Amino acid sequence: MISARRSRILLSFGTTLAAFVPQASTVHAVDAELFRLPGRESAQPLAARLQTHDQTELLIALDELNANAESDRNSRAVSDLLRAGQPDVVTDHALDALARMKSREARSVLALFCRHRRPDARARAYTALANLRDSRDIPIITEGLRDSAAPVRSQVAVLLGQIQAVPAVPDLLRALELGVHPAAAAIGKLGDVASVALYAKQLGRLPLPVMLDGYGQYFERADIPENVKLEIVASLEQVSGATVKAFLNARVQNPAKNTTPKLQQAMLTSAGRIRVDAEGVQP
Repeated sequence: MISARRSRILLSFGTTLAAFVPQASTVHAVDAELFRLPGRESAQPLAARLQTHDQTELLIALDELNANAESDRNSRAVSDLLRAGQPDVVTDHALDALARMKSREARSVLALFCRHRRPDARARAYTALANLRDSRDIPIITEGLRDSAAPVRSQVAVLLGQIQAVPAVPDLLRALELGVHPAAAAIGKLGDVASVALYAKQLGRLPLPVMLDGYGQYFERADIPENVKLEIVASLEQVSGATVKAFLNARVQNPAKNTTPKLQQAMLTSAGRIRVDAEGVQP
């Protein structure tokens, strides 16, 4: 049981600290739980609590928003909050809340915030939009591959792979060529047979571990024919080296469910032909 005096002290501390948060332009996230006091749970609907001018209470309310029967109503309230313009810390919490709620009601404001001045906010907006899992939003999300900030481009490439955005494969291939390395795994997840040859053009140009991220995904898939996978093994053997040897051996020892006996033998044979010394250097 917290004393009345201690409660007053904590409340005073929370109010004072909250007053400084909007002035700190470098702050991108605040754990609203730091401001929570025992026994201060509100009986108000969450959407109504977003009307407060108390930033501490606002952050707490935003962090409590999750997918539930009230998601559409709450997401409209959060969208209105964002449109009104907020300090960075509130904006970030609001975008994270929309990502959790996954309500289509937020689609228009999320598309707007994909063009926000801050990269952190743009990345959050793309994440929330991707969480809607609506194919109609793929073109907007794909635009993020051309964002001015490298972390945003990388985040968008990962998101496109997660939401199975097959139409984005040509854009992912272009992004990979321009150095968006997470696009490799997304291409391996989504690309068709024709994409394998286009992907292979980067072999020797991009770091080998990056290329192996994509090839690992191709190997996992049942819709990529055995002969295409055998061609990948042959191409990797030409590159050779300890990294390729380890990659092939790992798939021999722990084959994916779509690994045929012929493919497994080809991996084993290729790995055996790659000679490296004790330090992993090719003679």
